[in-house]
Amino acid sequence: MENKTSALGKGLSAIFDEKKIDVSFVEESAKKNSTVLNVSEIRVNPAQPREDFDEEKLKELSDSIRQKGLIQPVTVKKTENGYVLVSGERRLRAVKLIGMEKIPVYFMENNNGSDEDMLELALIENLQREDLNPMELSDSYFKLIELHNLTQEKIAEKVSKNRSTVANYLRLQRLPIEIKISLRKNEITEAHARLLLRVDNEDDQITLWKRIVNENITVKNLQEITKQDVKKPKAKKPKLGEIYDPYFQSVEDKLRNFLGTKVSVKRKSKYSGEIIIEYFSNDDLERIIEKCSD
Repeated sequence: MENKTSALGKGLSAIFDEKKIDVSFVEESAKKNSTVLNVSEIRVNPAQPREDFDEEKLKELSDSIRQKGLIQPVTVKKTENGYVLVSGERRLRAVKLIGMEKIPVYFMENNNGSDEDMLELALIENLQREDLNPMELSDSYFKLIELHNLTQEKIAEKVSKNRSTVANYLRLQRLPIEIKISLRKNEITEAHARLLLRVDNEDDQITLWKRIVNENITVKNLQEITKQDVKKPKAKKPKLGEIYDPYFQSVEDKLRNFLGTKVSVKRKSKYSGEIIIEYFSNDDLERIIEKCSD
């Protein structure tokens, strides 16, 4: 299992001009240097990767804030158009539920405020507190590629993941929209979704997805169902020269015996080919030439 602490540290340092600023330091600074803003002044981060918020958990959080106050400030970035939320949308939503007009904030500095940086900060913040849904991760990586022209390698470097891990999440983009929504809602698991990618036909994918939801098909059973859809590697077609032919084999044997060295006969077409005669020293070459001259 990957170390989340080190992953987060590396991701943040990549944003802050490669300076080593760890998450715990940022959080501690937030507590010491926070101020307050009107809730109405803060705009939600447009690059927030999490789109679905559990209403029950939000209510639990708002009840806790009502009783004990908001312990950890949200993080905002001051821009020309006002204050934009970098991290802490769950907390912001929770204080709105109980009608709080002001909220403690920490100002993020040393950041140019680009969408790319804002998305990465939001992604890292969510990874720190609660894993993103697989579809949310996939969508986030896809945005970084489509909107900001980042490569899979660059994304992997920024979030301290293997490139193959990023690639596997991006494969989920190939699913039909209905299945993407279902995965986002946790109606199916990531394992179910990956197995559905075995099926090439979109209609068949949707039919099978409906069975998963309605019949509670397990991952193990789905693996058996989709086994037939796994593409088997095509057998390599042998080249003409690699096909065994008794006649050419006998020709090779006669030439080897006559020349006393290794000889290969290679067919290039039905009527042409080449004869390869090997030698292993200058004397051996002279001997072969004399044999051919007789």
